[in-house]
Amino acid sequence: MSDKSYHPIQNKLIDAARIGLITIAWLAALCTVMFGSAVQSLSEVGVYCFILFAICTLPRLRRDSLIILTVLAVLTLMLLPMTPDLDALLGAVEYVLIFAALLPTMALVKATAITMPSVQRSQANLSALPPEASAGGFQLTGHFFGGIINTGTFAILSAVLPPQSPEQDRRAAAEAAIRGMVTSAAWSPFFVGFAVGQSFVEPHYAWMAIGFGLVTATLFSAISLPVINRNFSLRQLQLALLCLRPVASRLAFVFVCVIGAALLFQLTALAAVVSAMPWLVGLQMLRNRETVGRILSQTRTALNNIADDVIVISAAMMVAFLVNSYNNINEIMQAVYPEMLPGWVALMLTPLLVTVASVVGVHPVITSTALLTIFSGGGADVHPALLVQAHLIGWGTGTMSSVASLSVISCAGLYGVPTRKLVFGQNMVIAFTYAIGGGLFLSMLNLLIW
Repeated sequence: MSDKSYHPIQNKLIDAARIGLITIAWLAALCTVMFGSAVQSLSEVGVYCFILFAICTLPRLRRDSLIILTVLAVLTLMLLPMTPDLDALLGAVEYVLIFAALLPTMALVKATAITMPSVQRSQANLSALPPEASAGGFQLTGHFFGGIINTGTFAILSAVLPPQSPEQDRRAAAEAAIRGMVTSAAWSPFFVGFAVGQSFVEPHYAWMAIGFGLVTATLFSAISLPVINRNFSLRQLQLALLCLRPVASRLAFVFVCVIGAALLFQLTALAAVVSAMPWLVGLQMLRNRETVGRILSQTRTALNNIADDVIVISAAMMVAFLVNSYNNINEIMQAVYPEMLPGWVALMLTPLLVTVASVVGVHPVITSTALLTIFSGGGADVHPALLVQAHLIGWGTGTMSSVASLSVISCAGLYGVPTRKLVFGQNMVIAFTYAIGGGLFLSMLNLLIW
């Protein structure tokens, strides 16, 4: 057999193995969330399957993912007092197993949402908006869709725009879609950023962070819509909101189910998402059996495409787990600054530094993980929920205008706009304004409630 015929077959076999391994790890994490220590042996199977998945994926990682992993490795060497032993590493993998379950769950949700008639009706309503209301409609629709399906929003919104639209219109639509989607990270438990943030605080603080996020996201939309769109009016706002009418009840139902699962079974927000969403998807499949094949096919494709993200997020959280386990960061901070840092320092620096680092290509997961490790657990005089919210604002602003942002890269391709124009455009100014303004707002709240 020649090399030309051998390598495609080999690649298909490896891809099939990776899909099988991440699926087993996903199911193991789901069972662990639902049944706890009663399925410890299954959890161990999930750990080893995830390790094998990582081994199969490493040779295929993108260059930017390899750079992130290299930075994380350097951080690990700097922050840990000793090389972790095998038990510590296995414990870290078990800890991040749920993160490996989150991204496949969201891939399944995204594939399901695209097939829903209510989503398609919202898409049609958006395409019928008058030109002066389209930017506001893209931002608001992107915000609410983004809260559930994240980057899947861009595929839905880009289909609304006529293919021969002028570049100026395509760029404005792409920027609005990005603004809407990334700022929903402030309140949505369906973002990886929330999964990262909630791991540093007690569960009830994570839910409080969602409440604060609803306030900050509302303020951002109320201020940005009229400022960015000079001809914006209440009538245009009404038209934009009408686009969401077909999906409003579905979005509300999803959030009620997730919150209900969390309260009923005493789950964290992340565990509630991972455990509740597959059941909701299954219900949707039963109601629309003709979409099952399409959903499963798109989920399979997505599992191949998100392999880099699964590895990067899991690696970052393993570093955080190990650093917290050794409690070495407190000793380092005591040597640098022996007293507790003021709360406003943590709340201002977190979103701002994440944004600055993202602009030059440093993924928010690196900066956020480091800052949360430093400021949480008594490192700063800050309300834990506000610290998580500062991190979520930074996660949004850091992906709004970054050369390494999946959101920017996706929109550049879908809308036919050069990446540099999306990075070095008005969204960069908006990102820094939101980071600074959000930090100031949270600092004032910290003074009032902490």
